[in-house]
Amino acid sequence: MSETLSMIRPSAIAQFSDNGVTRLLPISEREVNRTIAFFRRVLASDWDLRGRFALILGTQADAYFLAAFERALQERGVTVCNSEANSWDGARTEATIRRFDVAIVAVVTPIVLDAIRNAGHDAKTLFQGKIVWAQGDAYDALEGTEGIDLRRWIPLGPAFAIEGRHRGGAHYDGREWLIETHGDTTYVTSRLDRAMAFDRLPVALTARINTDPCPGGALGPRIVL
Repeated sequence: MSETLSMIRPSAIAQFSDNGVTRLLPISEREVNRTIAFFRRVLASDWDLRGRFALILGTQADAYFLAAFERALQERGVTVCNSEANSWDGARTEATIRRFDVAIVAVVTPIVLDAIRNAGHDAKTLFQGKIVWAQGDAYDALEGTEGIDLRRWIPLGPAFAIEGRHRGGAHYDGREWLIETHGDTTYVTSRLDRAMAFDRLPVALTARINTDPCPGGALGPRIVL
């Protein structure tokens, strides 16, 4: 088996995608706290966030890493707003960005872009002057747009990787996860105590690992697509 339950008591149940199959992901409070510490390291070089707003877009399944992301932002003096990453919440997304001094928008997915378009707005215009973390085809759709500080957010089953700088490589928590790449498959193994442990969980992703210094200053390994 690639994943096994442990004796650690979970504090929440999230979800993760096992190559297109949705699975439950029990999470302990210590895992959330370690994830907050990881986000602190990645966000450390973004100095001008205090007093501004972040719009976090997600679903209940994303609660594990988005809750940790929100806490790390709040520690930096950022006020967090939320919207649903679904096909009908585009109007609320637009209204939040228009009414508040939003510095960060995360995580933008193809569904989020479709919702904004269906509400009669243009995402490339809406995201001007913002740091935008985006996944998959949403990243590709926004790539090359002037005025957007676009950064990649890569799901890795129960793990994830995020860029601290555009095209700087996506950081993952090397203390928490062992990430190995081979051909068109990336393998994810948990290193620390977790409510659910993972041993070489295969993820359909072609990538390489970069351990050179990051342009943004954060330490640790990065995934480069």
